[in-house]
Amino acid sequence: MRWIIFVFILIASIGALPTAATAAEKRNQLEELLIWKMSDELKLTPVEEKKFTDIVQGLNKKKSELNQSLQTSIELMNKAATAKSKDEELGRYRKTLQNYARLSEEEFDKLKPLLGAERMVQYLHIKQDLTNRIKTMLANPETQKGQKAPLPQPKLIEEK
Repeated sequence: MRWIIFVFILIASIGALPTAATAAEKRNQLEELLIWKMSDELKLTPVEEKKFTDIVQGLNKKKSELNQSLQTSIELMNKAATAKSKDEELGRYRKTLQNYARLSEEEFDKLKPLLGAERMVQYLHIKQDLTNRIKTMLANPETQKGQKAPLPQPKLIEEK
């Protein structure tokens, strides 16, 4: 039940993003909320929480930069005039894609020493569960899991 409430708050905080500045602000709020929730669930000490926060924020920043680089690369491929320039951009795209894929390994390598085996397994489980719930809610916002059926109409009882 806590997770359902947490995910609803998470989705509500995303909302409509009218400007890039608002989008960045919302992304930061979401990141802080996720870090707080993970810290709480993993029962991290203040020192561990600081290290955890630094690691997660650093990885998220890299992920964001690589995502932007991938988008830029696709735009450049579309604008490329010659087959040679398209092929060169495809090479850059592939390298960026490889770096993006390595982020998961980097996350594992940095968090495992901090969290230990038990909490690392717990972290991965929570992360996968949250990711799946968010994807489900974003894909089907009107049919969310855990949502209760509407209550029937109340019956009027007349006193005589």
